[in-house]
Amino acid sequence: MAALTQARIDEAAAKARMKVDLLREYLEYIYRVRPGEVGMLTCNEGETVREVRQNLTLAAAVAGEPIGISLRRNPRAVCFWLEKRRRGRPRKAG
Repeated sequence: MAALTQARIDEAAAKARMKVDLLREYLEYIYRVRPGEVGMLTCNEGETVREVRQNLTLAAAVAGEPIGISLRRNPRAVCFWLEKRRRGRPRKAG
């Protein structure tokens, strides 16, 4: 997380209308998972799976880490993992 500057975190949080502390929390979750491992986040009281997934996706975009997300096993939990980065030119959109 040292690679991310405070300004970049503040900017991303402002764009997403998300609290900076919450964004940092999700960034820490992403950085704890090593390649080949699966992380699992459970929803807190008053929080939906959709909110957790959106926050996790935003934090991954800020960190520049491609992640995979699965919602299949537990209806109150989100499983995620780091995906391998593709080499070369990005795929053509559309």
